[in-house]
Amino acid sequence: MYKVVPTYDNGTWTTTEFESIESFREFIDSIFSEPGKYEFDETALLFNEQAILFNTQGFYCDKPMRSKDFMVYWEDQKNKCRQGVIYKNKKKTWYLTRDYYMWLNFLPIYDKEEKAYGFAKVRDAQYHMALYEIMAEINYKHVAILKKRQIASSYFHMGKLINMYWFEEGAVLKIGSSLKDYINDKGSWKFLDEYQTFLNEHTAWYRPSNPGKVLLWEQKIEVRINNRKTQKGLRSKIQGSSFEKNATAGVGGPCTYFFHEEAGIAPKMDQTYEYLRPAMSSGMMTTGQFIAAGSVGDLDHCKPLKNFILNPEANGILGVETDLMDDKGTIGIAGLFIPEQWSMPPYIDKYGNSLIKEALESIKKERAEWKRDLDAEAYQLRVSQKPIDIAEAFAYRKESIFPQSFLSKQIRRIEEKEYSYEHIELERDQDGIKATRSKRLPINEFPVNKKREDKRGVLVVWERPIDNPEFGTYYASIDPVSEGKTTTSDSLCSIFVYKNAVEVTKETQDGLEVFIEGDKVVASWCGRYDDINKTHEQLELIIEWYRAWTLVENNISLFIQHMIAKRKQKWLVPRQQIVFLKDLGSNNNVFQEYGWKNTGTLFKSHLISYAIEFIRESIDEELDDNGEVMSIKYGVERIPDKMLLTEMLQYFPGLNVDRLVAFAALVAFVKIQQANRGYAKRKERDKSLEPLDNSKKFSKLSIGPFRNIGRNKSLGKRKKRSPYKNLK
Repeated sequence: MYKVVPTYDNGTWTTTEFESIESFREFIDSIFSEPGKYEFDETALLFNEQAILFNTQGFYCDKPMRSKDFMVYWEDQKNKCRQGVIYKNKKKTWYLTRDYYMWLNFLPIYDKEEKAYGFAKVRDAQYHMALYEIMAEINYKHVAILKKRQIASSYFHMGKLINMYWFEEGAVLKIGSSLKDYINDKGSWKFLDEYQTFLNEHTAWYRPSNPGKVLLWEQKIEVRINNRKTQKGLRSKIQGSSFEKNATAGVGGPCTYFFHEEAGIAPKMDQTYEYLRPAMSSGMMTTGQFIAAGSVGDLDHCKPLKNFILNPEANGILGVETDLMDDKGTIGIAGLFIPEQWSMPPYIDKYGNSLIKEALESIKKERAEWKRDLDAEAYQLRVSQKPIDIAEAFAYRKESIFPQSFLSKQIRRIEEKEYSYEHIELERDQDGIKATRSKRLPINEFPVNKKREDKRGVLVVWERPIDNPEFGTYYASIDPVSEGKTTTSDSLCSIFVYKNAVEVTKETQDGLEVFIEGDKVVASWCGRYDDINKTHEQLELIIEWYRAWTLVENNISLFIQHMIAKRKQKWLVPRQQIVFLKDLGSNNNVFQEYGWKNTGTLFKSHLISYAIEFIRESIDEELDDNGEVMSIKYGVERIPDKMLLTEMLQYFPGLNVDRLVAFAALVAFVKIQQANRGYAKRKERDKSLEPLDNSKKFSKLSIGPFRNIGRNKSLGKRKKRSPYKNLK
């Protein structure tokens, strides 16, 4: 018999037998759901019945010590703490794991809601977490938990270690963290000490520790037998280690459980994990369990946890299906994610069920207030600490070379649909290139799932090309790919089309108005076809449709060869005309005639600075009646592509950023072209005007022709100019 579990079956105590681990797995799988769907009823009032009893009378058992009834009571409770408990009511079934049952009933915590020490309340999020961990254990998998804050994870996992330490012979239990204060008597070890004190004072399960110092306990006691000193006890151990200097400090030897505290701020946790795995296995069998749980801090510090959560199978972590990958409801396999809306006070019913809908509505209202009161960077940080999906949790990066407030505000503008767009399919017919609306959607995930079946994406158009554009009206930039279908790479082909600036001089009743038109991203495509030739054909069509002079990264030359073979190399910018290469003395040893090679630090040390300046550039001002600046329009508003902005937000050296590479090269090329050649020029006249004396009007010119859409403060209040004239 594998397991015999105490069972409360519609008012009667009995047992449920599981002949094998397979039958127990099937049972757990059948009841595993998610918070909001467990449907706890009045039976949940029995989950923590012993805790309620203690709170009522101040003790657990009123039977005389060492009496039969006394012994029966404590043996029964010990059995429930070791096997867990099944509760059945009508057609509903719930299973409290050993750790969750013991934690609810025998391990008091500090209750922040009550502002006092007491027992944890029944909550479906914590119940769910306990089920996930037992599922991992019986499937010989390790555990990764990305969680919201204030879910009592440290309290629960110290309870898990105490359970093993108290009842299991020879268990080797370890906790670790990136900083010592997370696990010493200022951190999690304090909870262990509180649990030990309570159990020894209020239960029949007295357990001495020798030694009993911080970061080292062993469950034993010295005794004399036949006038000789010896030791008795279960000999289980709990050890603590910090990894401030060494990622593997103190983690040698066998291990039953290892709990990594504050896993979201543990930059070397992956090294610790790999070092520990042999200690938790025997041949191909997993004999111990690694548990990593934490909330996200700096993205640089949480890379290991992010990897565990997003790639569980590759790391030996139990992955579960979830629709909380992003705000689109994308379904994926991930480690356990506990979002803000689960068990969020006060949106919890009297039985401990999460009221998900009500919680999300409240979160939406709260975030509207944050948007109003906080700057964009502070807003993004706050969201990352109270995430409702996995993408949100990893969206914030404390230190970024890109201006996060600019990017976050622009993302919000896009999300609030300030930019109209079309999804376009291009094909060639007898009359040229035909554009039709597409039902396909762009790829709106970053990084893209390597195993994603359809990576074609779609051309997103914010402004169609003007009729018969002059050569030089549009520029484009491409970051190519070297192959078609792949499940081993998250790289995508990326192209951006940019409308060059035009200096417009317009004759009005108030004189000559000079402004810059265009100077913006008008189209983008990011994707790849299973057939590399179709990828090249897509790029070719986009370039020809806009008549765009195109910059190509030539590290991969297949597209360049494609265009040469079709005698269409006129659309490609020759290497010798890429001025930023000459300025830097870069690519001197590159013999490819077209494009640029991303060598060494060219992209991260030079091209990125152009992208940052493009974002920060002041392109327009709104003045009040006194000529004072009311608001400033910045260059970031010329970027309508949310995923490009997302890559900028998350960028760090070494990250695969296909869109950003193409865009940064494009901006560098365009800005140098504008500086060397100036803007194309166009004159306009307000049709309502009578014939005017142009010499008099020219005397009223109050703006320099080379300032991007700027205005002299003496002009008075005026309406802001949008760079996207034909959006709505």
